[in-house]
Amino acid sequence: MALELINDKEVWDAFVDTSPHGLLFHKWDYTTITAQHTGYRLLPYGVYKGEELVCLAPLYFKSTHGIKTLFSPPPMQAVIPYQGLIPAKEFDTLKLSKREAIMDLIAGDLSAEIDAISPHYFSLTLVPGLADIRQFLWRGYTPKVRYTYIIDLSQPAEAIWGGFHSKLRGKIRKAEEAGMNLVRSRDISELYASITERFSQPEMNIPMISRAYFEDLFRAYPDHLAAYYLYDREGALTAAVATQEYRRFLFWMGAPRIESGYAGNEYLQWLLIRHAKACGYPIFENIGANTPNLNFFKSQFCQGLGIYVEVCRKDMVGTLAEWAYSSIVNKPWLKRKVVPYID
Repeated sequence: MALELINDKEVWDAFVDTSPHGLLFHKWDYTTITAQHTGYRLLPYGVYKGEELVCLAPLYFKSTHGIKTLFSPPPMQAVIPYQGLIPAKEFDTLKLSKREAIMDLIAGDLSAEIDAISPHYFSLTLVPGLADIRQFLWRGYTPKVRYTYIIDLSQPAEAIWGGFHSKLRGKIRKAEEAGMNLVRSRDISELYASITERFSQPEMNIPMISRAYFEDLFRAYPDHLAAYYLYDREGALTAAVATQEYRRFLFWMGAPRIESGYAGNEYLQWLLIRHAKACGYPIFENIGANTPNLNFFKSQFCQGLGIYVEVCRKDMVGTLAEWAYSSIVNKPWLKRKVVPYID
């Protein structure tokens, strides 16, 4: 059998570190902390070709009231947009025929394991840059396309600035003249308080897990996760975000707009774009391109869209469970009674 569970953190992380598709979401502590706080069982699979490890696939399993689900990543409360497969470091340099053969091996072995687990609902969302899902389509999986906002940081800063919406540039200039102070911190208290208020609103249909989850992640990756706070001259908070800084600069979680006389969110994002470029990151990514009410704000900054794909499969039970959640349990008035948003 070419598919095995890997329980060696060093082997896992070394593979992620060398793969060009490996992100912080894939790292061993990140996956185990996520499983712990979301209530899923982590299945850290490795796909082998002979003795050679050619791919990692962290999957998360849960059985609730007899309904079995298998995800990568787990649903939205983990704030992971994509995870899925991590091919080996040389994968992108191989000839197309060899890449196709490896993807056939990966899809075949994973499909056999998925059939053995027999989940009612399965979803695998791949990172941007892994778009060849033909081997999964030929095995009956359903594709879905997702998007993310990206900025190419190899451009001169002037080109990035010139790509902004003209009204956005005016707001940023005004905020810059006001003398804002940017602070990088490992303390998520103010950020979490702001996000708590946002997700506790009755109209929000996304449950949020505990503060302890984010605290555990920040402890595990102090060099790669950060909270940024923007204060005005009087010391009042005007904007707050969390970032991931590993391989790419990811604008990860943002607090809702804080009422002030200046465009704090806009100015904070510009400062972080400049910071990411100065640190040598190739890409600045702002997740959230699949949320219509955020699109105009985010697209003011970005000149491009990245694409990532999901493959999924569900049987009649999974379809019914999905409908029940979206149509009944997911109603805001009911969810506030049955879903523990936050501590």
